[in-house]
Amino acid sequence: MRSLAKFLRVLASALFAWFLIQTALFALVQIAPGGPAAALAGDYATVETQAAIASSFALDEPVITRYAVFVWRMGHADWGRSYHFRRPVADLIAERLMPTALLMLAALAIGALAGYALGLQAAAWPRGGIVVAMVATATYALPVFWVGQLLMLTFGAQLQWLPIAGLSDPRHDPAGWPGLLDTLRHAVLPVLTLALQQAGYFGNIVFTKSRLELGQGYVRAAQARGIRSASILRGHVARNVAPQFAAAVLNRLGLLFTGAVLVETLFAWPGLGRLLTSALLNRDHPLLLGVFGLITATVILSSAVADLIHARLDPRVSAESRT
Repeated sequence: MRSLAKFLRVLASALFAWFLIQTALFALVQIAPGGPAAALAGDYATVETQAAIASSFALDEPVITRYAVFVWRMGHADWGRSYHFRRPVADLIAERLMPTALLMLAALAIGALAGYALGLQAAAWPRGGIVVAMVATATYALPVFWVGQLLMLTFGAQLQWLPIAGLSDPRHDPAGWPGLLDTLRHAVLPVLTLALQQAGYFGNIVFTKSRLELGQGYVRAAQARGIRSASILRGHVARNVAPQFAAAVLNRLGLLFTGAVLVETLFAWPGLGRLLTSALLNRDHPLLLGVFGLITATVILSSAVADLIHARLDPRVSAESRT
């Protein structure tokens, strides 16, 4: 019962935070220079043309009226219609959601597993900190678009092993195993670009936590009983590092959207990142708010779930939260 009450409190707090962020985003797009009418009309349109377009999309209504409509639609899970594409925003997001989910989840899984293995193993090395620092600097600190361009030039342009753009080859049948394999080939470079950055991030977290655990009393007691260091590391230490690592993975899920926007633009990947770029360039307010709404909801919910899972898996965190 206590866990359910805590979950409901966290959910209510997340919804309230999401509402405040969406309100702030609505205010920002209203005061931004230019507007949807100017973008749709073009550079050489007359004032009358822009006014007619604004009236057709109810952009000439008072801001408070448009905000009331926006809040009503949020309550009914309705994001309206895109000004540029002339289609429901929900349909556009649904079409682009799967490519982005494929990119983000694959990159997160590969980066998390590689970082976990690297950080855990480096903790047992005398100079493991130097190794982790070098890998983290070479992956996490480098700009993701620079890493992507390097992979494109190496494996796409020079070696010609992998395609460098799109989700699939239009010359191939998208159905069946050939279509699946073609999609996987197209996904290798963008996934690897995003995964390399995550590997350095998770490797640093796991290494730091593992080094702290190796200094605990239970490790010294196990060593005194003659247990091998490898068994201590992969058994006791890995088990105690797992809660914080799981929380870090969930927290990273929402933040991956930032890298996904750059990677999708670089590799012409037809996901939410390119949709967001189109919304920004065309000043498409409903589409912009819809995509940002999904991104902020993912960030807030993943962070809230990460805190709950961390407290559930780690008794020390749970005990601290009750004091």
